[in-house]
Amino acid sequence: MTDEFIFEIMDKFNASKIVDLTLEQNGAHIALRKKEAFTGNDSCIVKKTSESGLIESNADTSAQKNQGSAAVSEENNTVKSSEKASADVLKSPIVGTFYRAPSPDSPAYAEKGKKIKKGEPVCIIEAMKMMNTLNADYDFEVLDILVANGDLVEFDQPLFAIKKL
Repeated sequence: MTDEFIFEIMDKFNASKIVDLTLEQNGAHIALRKKEAFTGNDSCIVKKTSESGLIESNADTSAQKNQGSAAVSEENNTVKSSEKASADVLKSPIVGTFYRAPSPDSPAYAEKGKKIKKGEPVCIIEAMKMMNTLNADYDFEVLDILVANGDLVEFDQPLFAIKKL
């Protein structure tokens, strides 16, 4: 898969009504999801085809993910109202899979209430088999974690509610 091909797929995906797409071709894997895939709104079924390598994505999976995301949102939505007013957010710089730690048995980089210093790692976002460590640009305190470990995140999606120090 070339960069040109990937960008073309992304453009076509964004212009379509498809909300969840997984593509595998020559050992490369791309997963694209729109916000609607997590809210249970419009959903499409994409049938597997040998020419393009599209893999089936069904509405039931989107609904199950929606239920899981809703539970995570309620669980993580515990920032006090006074803190919410003064809270900033740390957003994802890329599309990918969000990980709180470098490995499953390692402690999370950022926990609620933890103070992070400039330059320290905050999380990892995996994009196209590349692990991208997100480091703090400034000192801050983590007020809330807005996404669950292993969730697919979009560009500019809020990851953490923070208070700059």
